[in-house]
Amino acid sequence: MNYIGDKLKNLRQQLGLTQTEMAAGVISVSFYSKVERGLNDIGVNDFLEILKKHNISFQGFLDDYEVEENNKKYIKSLMYQFVKAATEDKDEEIKKIITQLESIEPRTPFIKFSLLQAKLIANTHDKNALQKLTNKQKREMKRIIFQKDTDENQYHRIVIIANIIRIYSFEEATFLIKSIIRRYKNIDKLEKKMIVALSVLMVNYVNWCVEKKEYKSCYEPLSYLNDLPTIIEIAFTKILGQYFEDIINNKKKEAEKIKYVLRVSGYKAYVDKMIN
Repeated sequence: MNYIGDKLKNLRQQLGLTQTEMAAGVISVSFYSKVERGLNDIGVNDFLEILKKHNISFQGFLDDYEVEENNKKYIKSLMYQFVKAATEDKDEEIKKIITQLESIEPRTPFIKFSLLQAKLIANTHDKNALQKLTNKQKREMKRIIFQKDTDENQYHRIVIIANIIRIYSFEEATFLIKSIIRRYKNIDKLEKKMIVALSVLMVNYVNWCVEKKEYKSCYEPLSYLNDLPTIIEIAFTKILGQYFEDIINNKKKEAEKIKYVLRVSGYKAYVDKMIN
């Protein structure tokens, strides 16, 4: 783990500094840049001098890291609750969780991005919310998703796209899905959380395809979903993938059996939104 590099980068972003400003003449900017990326090790004296330049004590540096790690665990728990609430269209629960996210301090880049993610999903989690968005708002959302500041957090980007895929035109979404499949074709190298996010993205897109009866567009994402490893974390999306395959192949009885199992398992809110 690149502890020092990652922590210095987070600190720099919290302070709103460039790499040149953060290096503060203690070390070269090129050397500092490599420290953030874990390519160079920084000497103790240089490290302490950089902290001193920005009025940060070593103990403060360590304490802040502990707070940040605890916040990350809390945020992950909140985001799990949030996605569930969005799936079930529980607007009051959505607002409550966003308020909890907004109260977390300090506002690290991770927290800011998690809050942005929540607000984007809140504004687009159902058809009614989507219909309220103007074209300008949609363009702004697309810009935010792919802005430079989020390039290093591919997982969060996939989570956002999975939940707001319909802000794109169907043609744009199809191109995007194909691009993502190509980018993440080496499935064996994917982290578990990325596998989960990608499986949700594929299912949400396929659901849209089936609604539009664009069955040909379903095959590649369904094939990709089938190729994802059989882990318990994506059992739900794997089952949904099978449901959509049955719908496409006109296997109505098999599809109804899947809906019945999901309904009695507590997923009635989701089943009610599924395409027949």
